[in-house]
Amino acid sequence: MTSSIKILRFKYLKRQRLLTLALIITAASLLFSITALSLLGFYKGFTAYLGGEGGEDIIAVYNSKSRTPYTGSVPAYLAYRLASVKGVVATSPEVMAPCLINDQAAFLRGIVPESFTKLNPLKIVRGSMFNLSDFGSAMVGERIAKRLGLNLNDRLLLIGVLADRYMELWVKGIFASNSIMDDEVLAPLHVGQWLRGMDYGSITIIRLKVDRSTVSLSEVFEKVASEAAQPIQPIPGQGKSAAQEPVMPWTIRRFSIEDIGVEEASKYMKGYMERYGVTREALVTLSAAVFLFSSSTIVIALKTVLSQHKDELSLLRALGASKRLLKVDMLIKLLPWTFTASAAGFLIASAILGVIQGLGYMQVLSHTVPFWLDPSIAALNFILAFTLVSVSVLGSGIE
Repeated sequence: MTSSIKILRFKYLKRQRLLTLALIITAASLLFSITALSLLGFYKGFTAYLGGEGGEDIIAVYNSKSRTPYTGSVPAYLAYRLASVKGVVATSPEVMAPCLINDQAAFLRGIVPESFTKLNPLKIVRGSMFNLSDFGSAMVGERIAKRLGLNLNDRLLLIGVLADRYMELWVKGIFASNSIMDDEVLAPLHVGQWLRGMDYGSITIIRLKVDRSTVSLSEVFEKVASEAAQPIQPIPGQGKSAAQEPVMPWTIRRFSIEDIGVEEASKYMKGYMERYGVTREALVTLSAAVFLFSSSTIVIALKTVLSQHKDELSLLRALGASKRLLKVDMLIKLLPWTFTASAAGFLIASAILGVIQGLGYMQVLSHTVPFWLDPSIAALNFILAFTLVSVSVLGSGIE
């Protein structure tokens, strides 16, 4: 046994012959990494879409019957009612309006500025934030500004997609949020309602920033349920300047509690994606399947390497090395090659995605798909590659 181990100290695997195998592993890892990073970037970006900086402290009140997060409708006055709940720090009524801006697909988000910025602090890159009464002004995210070539005081022609309406706005400011909201246009709430084709008593969603140590999801839902059960009553004190008074005259309307959902913002977005089978596990599985489909080239390359080293392996067998010992030794020698090749594929994929994202080509629903250098993807990439190499080597017929 000792003599066999001494024999295996020889570098019988030629570096030049292993280079082709390493390049093929790099290519397969590149394909897997591009698929996994882009798909998981899409998943992470959209599940965090409504979360702002509060994470699980952001709650969404939405229409549970809606097929997408952008097409629902909830009573706007609930934003005022929910502001009175103990533990609710801020409420942000919002309207999502898909539209065409200068013939380019985009989203306009109608907001109440002072409420929205409590959930999503914005960095004003240029210009200033509009007021709720600024009917003809808007803020644009820095990415959509770059994509459409927009500057301060430019005019925007917005054409509604879900309603046969159009509007002209001027750019009052450009903002950065370090999120996919940088691909959106922000405008006063009533602008979004008009472009979306809604009446002024309806909005798409209400986001709440809450103190989870004081208020729970069930308490927020109970407040919504109590409003659904009560007869229509006017909101007291409209027009006053108190902190909890409505910022605009909401229209009160009846609604069914079965149509309203209350959920953490991230789970709300996950629910919509999982409804169509889009989960993190499914995306990782799909990426792994892409890698395995491309694995035939690795198997062929490995068989070629073994064939090229047939004479060296036969000599080692004649000197007393067992088949099992040879296979284990080859795996040990191939380990650094596999690690280097899979790491190279991951890094090249990250660089390619960074360039594509910078050029504005990675978009879904008019939002740029973010991606992160996820260590778990790099680890899975190496595990898949080395597992494939191991199965091929251990299953080979060394004479």
